Amino acid sequence: MKKLVSVLLASSLLLAGCGADNTSGTTAAPETAATTAVQTEAETETGAAGGVFTGKAPGFHGDIVVEITVDGEAVTDIQVTEHSETENIGEAALPELVKQALDNQTIMVDTVAGATVTSDGFRAAMEDAVKNAGLDVDKMSKAVASSETDKEEITLDTDIVVVGAGGAGLTASLSALQNGADVVLLEKMSFAGGASAMAGAGTTATGSKWLAEDGVEDSPEQLKADLMANGHNFNHEPTVDIFVNTVGEAFDWLVDPEGANVEYERPTTSRTYSGVGRGAGVVKTLQEHVEEAGGQVLMSTPATELIVADGKVAGVKAEGEKAVYTINAKAVILATGGFGANDDMVPEEFQKFVYAGAAGATGDGIEMAKAVDADLINMEFVNVQPNSIVLPSGLGQYCNPGVGGAYQTSGAFIVNEKGQRFANEQGGAYELIQAMKENEASYLILDEASFQAFNEGMKGSKIYTDEDVETWLENNGASNPVMVGGETLEEVAKVLNLPEGALTAAAEAYNQAVDKGSDEFGRTLTVKLGDSGPYYAIQMWLRYYATLGGLHVNEQMQVLNTSQEPVEGLYAAGEAVGGLEGDIYLGGSLFGWAMTSGYKAGTSVSEAIK
Repeated sequence: MKKLVSVLLASSLLLAGCGADNTSGTTAAPETAATTAVQTEAETETGAAGGVFTGKAPGFHGDIVVEITVDGEAVTDIQVTEHSETENIGEAALPELVKQALDNQTIMVDTVAGATVTSDGFRAAMEDAVKNAGLDVDKMSKAVASSETDKEEITLDTDIVVVGAGGAGLTASLSALQNGADVVLLEKMSFAGGASAMAGAGTTATGSKWLAEDGVEDSPEQLKADLMANGHNFNHEPTVDIFVNTVGEAFDWLVDPEGANVEYERPTTSRTYSGVGRGAGVVKTLQEHVEEAGGQVLMSTPATELIVADGKVAGVKAEGEKAVYTINAKAVILATGGFGANDDMVPEEFQKFVYAGAAGATGDGIEMAKAVDADLINMEFVNVQPNSIVLPSGLGQYCNPGVGGAYQTSGAFIVNEKGQRFANEQGGAYELIQAMKENEASYLILDEASFQAFNEGMKGSKIYTDEDVETWLENNGASNPVMVGGETLEEVAKVLNLPEGALTAAAEAYNQAVDKGSDEFGRTLTVKLGDSGPYYAIQMWLRYYATLGGLHVNEQMQVLNTSQEPVEGLYAAGEAVGGLEGDIYLGGSLFGWAMTSGYKAGTSVSEAIK
């Protein structure tokens, strides 16, 4: 668990509670847990108490725990003492939530964009603490009225305006700054990172100096062949060419002390390297270097429209919390991410799966570019992946670290709503996805050894804690994530409403296949499911988190219109660009594309405007 610094308040604080929301189609999150107050002074006649009081409520990954210090009816200190919120997203939102509460003397704070679940959890934890303090919740649920004031109108002149401070936007900004351009970087959220901050930061490095030094055999030609085969040739080949011919140079710059100077782990045995601190660590470093290089970074300032003059994109209009901006620029780079969080843009067939991507991925750049007749490619493709759970927040969470450990340890396997196995659980992701699509539900079945291995993998990746597992098992499938246990397979099957005897039969057939060494699905089997309990089941979901379609760009990352002509002054990078992956992503290429396309856009634009 993580701890944040406290913030003091000399005057009284008004407080209010708010319930958490959930993704449609998933089980509702459990209600806020009751907590016991820590009271250090005598209770007053009004029911308020002096002392320190604790409250907690579910956040994104686990409980958010707050401590409030009460003096009479005044709250003089707030500490967020425990949380498991995502680094650079929910974690970044918590100090802002506390500051809002203190500055406005209310807990009726605005939801921090991109961190809705964290914001809801903070408010609910505060309400819990207020109840435990014996304060009047109804009275303290009144928000302080804010005065309406006209926003300041600000005009900025710059060389390049970059829209979106995710991985692509940050690399575009830094590479342009290092090439002598003046840059204004806009981010609609209150924190940088976007989808990149949520990523594992495995980064393709084909053609890089590191890969050659580490003796890994690879080539741009091989990377292209792998991308095209993996994407079932739905890839846009010219976009693939941009990536494979630039990624080595981009990675060299990314790790060069004279370049981006981002820390990566080495050596490697594959074509990818892992960023230190995962995506959040890479993003944090890039943001620091952009600011050090003189980039003007405006957070909580979404771009609203492109400025077009004489048929050329000449800047953007944007609106912040206290000002509206007219930003005149020689060029604009759209790095606004994908559209996974926009149901109006995501094809309907994918919306039955759980969304696990960035909340800010609403396709803003794509929508703005439509005003200049921008061409779009591969908009029908969304990156779906298997092996996911639904967290209490209602959002999806990948489980690759867990399933990998479970399958290696013992006889874990997946069954459908009929209690039947239906796929090679250790086969290719694409094949497993297709098989899961054909079933109404999927449950990972584990014995004690594989269950412990699953949890060790998840805890090792800081996805959840032992306390979370204990709570979820106690819920016994009544809420997300669905995680149940029983001394027998039939006990587990009963909770899941599987047909009587089906799960036991599946286990017997599985163990018989182990004796043969393989099964009808082509999986190599070496370890049987344990012959005695306890046994466990975890519901597995298909998740989508990245979209694979977007703006059509040329080799200089310039946006093309529907006549296949460059739109003067308009460039794009990252997930806002379509065509690289085909219908499913290749490992390392999403984060690699963010770094590579951002670097390419920044260098291309800075050279073009000289």
